[in-house]
Amino acid sequence: MNKFKDFIEIDKKFQNSINLQLDIDNLSKLNSYIPTHSSILVLDGFLNNVLSDRDKANILIGPYGKGKSHLLLVLLALLNDGKGDITKRTINKIEKVSKETAEKIKTIQSSVKPFLPVIISGTEKDLNKEFIIALMESLRKNNLMNVAPESDYGKALEVIAKWQKDFKQVYESFKQIVREYGRTVEEFMGELKEMKEEALNIFKEIHPKLTAGSEFMPMTVNNAMTLYGEINRALESYGYGGIYIIFDEFSKYIEGHEKDTFAYDMKILQDICELANNSKKQQIHITFVAHKSIKEYGNALSSDIVNAFKGVEGRLKEVRFVVSAQNNYELIQHVIKKKVSDCKPWFQEQNNKEIIEESYKIPCFSGLFTEKEYKKIIMEGCFPMLPLTAYALLNISEKVAQNERSIFTFLANDEKGSLINIVENGSEELLSVDVVYDYFQNMFRDSISLTNIHNEWLKADYALTKAESLNEEKIIKAMAILHMINRNEEVPVRKTEIRLATGLNMADFVSSLEKLESKNIVTYRSKLGVFAFKNNVGVNLDNQMNNMIEKQPLSLNWQEEIATVSELDYVLPKKYNQEYTMTRYFKYVYMIPEQFLNTSKSEYLFETYKADGLIICLVMLKDGDVNQIKEHLKELNDNRLVVIYPDKIFGFSEQQNIRKLKAVEKLLKDKDFLEENKVLQQELEIYKEDLIFEINVELEKSYLPEDSRCKYFNTLNGVTELCFENQISFNRFLSEICLSYYEHAPKINNELINRKSVSAQIKKARNLIIDAILNEEELDRFEKGTSSEATIFRATLMHTGILKGDSSEEEGCRRIIEEIDVFVGQCAGKKVSFQVLYNKLLGKDFGTRKGVIPIFIAKEIINLQDTPIIYLQNKEVEISSSILNNINEKPQDYYLFIEKESIEKEKYLKVLEELFLSEELRKKQKSKMQRLNNIVESMQRWYRSLDQYTLTFTKQLFEENEQGYLEEDAFERMCSFRKVFKGIELNPREVLFEKMPKAICDDNSGDAVFENVTLQIEEIKKYMDNNLVNAKKKTAVQVKSIFGARADESLSACLKNWYSKQSEKSKSHIYAENITGFMTYIEKLTTNDEDEIVSRLCKIITGIYINDWKNDSYERFVEELTYVKNTIQSIKESEQSTEGENKISIKTGENTIERFFEPDSDDSTSYFLQNAIEDALEEFGDTLELNQKVSVLVKALEELLSK
Repeated sequence: MNKFKDFIEIDKKFQNSINLQLDIDNLSKLNSYIPTHSSILVLDGFLNNVLSDRDKANILIGPYGKGKSHLLLVLLALLNDGKGDITKRTINKIEKVSKETAEKIKTIQSSVKPFLPVIISGTEKDLNKEFIIALMESLRKNNLMNVAPESDYGKALEVIAKWQKDFKQVYESFKQIVREYGRTVEEFMGELKEMKEEALNIFKEIHPKLTAGSEFMPMTVNNAMTLYGEINRALESYGYGGIYIIFDEFSKYIEGHEKDTFAYDMKILQDICELANNSKKQQIHITFVAHKSIKEYGNALSSDIVNAFKGVEGRLKEVRFVVSAQNNYELIQHVIKKKVSDCKPWFQEQNNKEIIEESYKIPCFSGLFTEKEYKKIIMEGCFPMLPLTAYALLNISEKVAQNERSIFTFLANDEKGSLINIVENGSEELLSVDVVYDYFQNMFRDSISLTNIHNEWLKADYALTKAESLNEEKIIKAMAILHMINRNEEVPVRKTEIRLATGLNMADFVSSLEKLESKNIVTYRSKLGVFAFKNNVGVNLDNQMNNMIEKQPLSLNWQEEIATVSELDYVLPKKYNQEYTMTRYFKYVYMIPEQFLNTSKSEYLFETYKADGLIICLVMLKDGDVNQIKEHLKELNDNRLVVIYPDKIFGFSEQQNIRKLKAVEKLLKDKDFLEENKVLQQELEIYKEDLIFEINVELEKSYLPEDSRCKYFNTLNGVTELCFENQISFNRFLSEICLSYYEHAPKINNELINRKSVSAQIKKARNLIIDAILNEEELDRFEKGTSSEATIFRATLMHTGILKGDSSEEEGCRRIIEEIDVFVGQCAGKKVSFQVLYNKLLGKDFGTRKGVIPIFIAKEIINLQDTPIIYLQNKEVEISSSILNNINEKPQDYYLFIEKESIEKEKYLKVLEELFLSEELRKKQKSKMQRLNNIVESMQRWYRSLDQYTLTFTKQLFEENEQGYLEEDAFERMCSFRKVFKGIELNPREVLFEKMPKAICDDNSGDAVFENVTLQIEEIKKYMDNNLVNAKKKTAVQVKSIFGARADESLSACLKNWYSKQSEKSKSHIYAENITGFMTYIEKLTTNDEDEIVSRLCKIITGIYINDWKNDSYERFVEELTYVKNTIQSIKESEQSTEGENKISIKTGENTIERFFEPDSDDSTSYFLQNAIEDALEEFGDTLELNQKVSVLVKALEELLSK
């Protein structure tokens, strides 16, 4: 056979990746473009954006090496130059794939002006500056610099030139200063021309030193968005239709950006995107080029960067560069040029022929190609690569490729490991998958963020050090590549696929694979049915595992260990569940025989394991007595228990697997160990999966009926051994158990509500139904519609017949309603725990799911003729959906009491409503369950509105012959009545039917008592409402008497008359506070309202209002008032001060204040006040003159004396 190099030619136009900045004018790159359906679809979208003036800010996303940059190079060429020969040839190539796209290109060339291309590379730290530099570079390349406005850098260069020409001395000083910065003038000006920010900042520092402090402020445009807008408008007169910006390698820019300035740069991008989207006639387009979206980075990017990018992301349309697998294979076909006839000797070689034919059966090829297409595109087109080698090349390059290493560089670059290099070196064998591994292995090593790929490389790299032949190396590399691709649905890593990837004949492959297995380099993963690496990477894992096992206790809690790992979890009795439209389940429980035998009641098991039935799998650590198990099962006598007695002992090998599993789990939690042996984590996790799989295989053999390795026992038909052919027959038996034990369960066809725990959304819907029932609203709104509450209402109340309550009632639901009625009957006149009801509804015969119970309880409560009261322990609570939900969760905490109704009670309640309820509240009252609560709340509100004196006095103020007097027995009843309402939280029923009758009536038994209670409450309310008014009247009469007036005279006139008769000296005398306050009040008295006068006098004389009086407050007031009157009257008129009396006179302007006062004996408080005043005066020192200090003191004294 010839060598490949004799007849294969590689099209080298593909050897280098596209660099938009460097290749924008490279016509040969344009010429090498090969249109595919996928790329033309994307190109067509960009052309539409230009024609329809839309989506002008977008991001093109696609893996490395797929031709994104090449496509954009073509787009820019088409938008900028449509007349060159190469461009025309490109259009002709496009036309062969899509005539419609070619027509759009021609339309643009004939009707749309060219676009100025601007390439952003993202290499500058300041993105605003980079946009400006890129624009200037594009203007320079296209001879448009006269369009560019002056920049700060250009202005700085102008100033330097002016100094050099007109100000020689300044220029010489400038040269000297620049040298201090380590630069010559030429170097410094060069940096300004290159727009180096540091050079501009230095110039700004220098400028004031040379211009008498003048700052450098050229007033030029330095904002990228503003600059692009201005230049875009100016370009119209130069024949341009707009600007097209490409931000190349945007992913690298994101990945390498510093967090500190990222938010600022995102604001720049946001502005540019808005400028583009808002541009009209002169369009601006911007396209970002990325290999994945920001969301696909996961934790590789900080949350700050992701959040900052969101403002930009919302302004971008995402365009996916999706290249079909078939197109990719066609690209390979275009690159590798040869005559098919020259390839036939390789196709006819027996092993090659077998491998090519078998490869077509793999899903990645059979699902994509017809057999004819496969032969043309894969077998012939990708020659000299094996089919799986081409597959691996495409998939690996998509995962790890960069510009420097991609599918194209592999095919066309003449470098070590590339296709052209292999061909040129005289290869004669078809290329197997190991060549892909060899070419990209450095990328695998460096791709630390791609965990799966890097870990597989680590394992393969270690495995290669143990390989003893090229065949073993081929197998290792092929396995590594297939695991990196990780598409088991396309190419599972099984023995057949590995061989097809290596190209080895069967004998050599089997021999080499067995050697790798014997050396513990590769292992077969039983759970997944694939081969994987068993890498130890510097540590003997078996020894490490054995060390961990040796540290474990001799005896483990085997039943718990098994339960933790077992995948035998629940069994659903399908027939029963289907018939009853609900989900019941049996739970697998693992117990050793001793544990089962020590269980005295089955209830204990169901308290621990929440399920409808239990399948108890006995873990036999030694031989046992099956008869003993049967006898104990008979004693427990619970049909819900199924006991499985295995024939096989849970022996050393089974125990050892669990010990290994525990050792693996401990190693996986050992951070130090994993840090030292990073690659082992994945192997340990794989080993853990396999151990769990193997343990469960043994459990299924021991406890499932298919292998007939166990005995089944149950008490449904006597304790006999049961035989089951398979899981189906066993499942039917579980349904029989449910039919027997839960015979009367309700059939409610809605599993969202007919379950133990309902979701928050369903609970909300249930609440709507319950509240509507309790408030006696119209329920027809639930009869139609698709809302959750409508479907639940129909399932629980309509379709079950409960709403109508006729013969159409579903049997199970009818029985539940009957049980609720029985419970309600037990609650007549006494509190009974809801736990009694729930025990019945959740227990044998019913097994009702909690989700539906609150609806049925609400339905029955609202139908009662009597009044239901619900207690939370000893506190009455309002009946609502919330309370019924709480009962559903903790029925043991809640009680029901039914208050029997009677004619006497009804009259009693009506009188109370008339006495205490407002008309508005009566109208709002929706249900009778709120009635008692509303009455007591209104009574409590009335009680709290009364004055403190009325609520607390215990001694009558009035004599028998006075208005406001209450008979002693009635007074005692009033005091007892008040005590009822002293509490903060009251139980309405107890208040109305127990506590008030007991407080008011001696004989409070029987309903007849309520007539008497009603009369007494009317009297008590009237008395308490008028008590304060009467007290004020009596006090007013007493005040008149003290001041010598009759009861029918005016209180105001009486006081004023007395005041007018007092001496002037008494009026200007300084008394105690209450006397001074009294005189001042009388002096200024203007009102005739005796209630108001009495209230003010009580406050002035005793310091407390009449509303807050206590038992002795009246006597104290009379005594104090008499003393005040006598004291004032004792002050006689005299020019001279009496003995021991002082006089003070203050004259300010025309006003004179004279006051007499008694010298007070000194005490500690007086001293404290005097010292405080002196300290304050001293603190101000010389800041106030003596006259100012005296003035302040006199003003204060004047204000004090005027009170």
